[in-house]
Amino acid sequence: MSILKQFKDRYEATQEEEYSLEEYLAICKEDPAAYATAAERMLLAIGEPELVDTSLDPRLSRIFSNKVIKRYPEFSEFYGMEDAVENIVSFFRHAAQGLEEKKQILYLLGPVGSGKSSLAEKLKQLMQKVPFYAIKGSPVNESPLGLFDPAEDAHIL
Repeated sequence: MSILKQFKDRYEATQEEEYSLEEYLAICKEDPAAYATAAERMLLAIGEPELVDTSLDPRLSRIFSNKVIKRYPEFSEFYGMEDAVENIVSFFRHAAQGLEEKKQILYLLGPVGSGKSSLAEKLKQLMQKVPFYAIKGSPVNESPLGLFDPAEDAHIL
């Protein structure tokens, strides 16, 4: 595969597509990710964790006190940051459930050189992985579902 073909394929995969409102509603019937919130899309991009029993590995048992930890394959390059990654995933999980975190901003705090910028770049990359649907020309990228009044149209949708 040539570099130009690879670039062309990547470019075509990221192009915007236009759908009518009817087509969008049909997509929503088939795919719940079409109307997912930002937090839900982030959780889709992060994926499911693999559980690691640290009591089986002498080195890991000293570090994690024989606990079962969650490792996310998307964050495999962040060694020793399992707790920080789990806190971030927990933030998005709670935001997706509509809890208090939904109204909050994720703020990465820590000493110099602790990987905050690397984590932020990874989160940005993951957010760009899952597509979202927006009204064409909307300055705030509003969801097409924003066209409906929840009080009147909820039973139809």
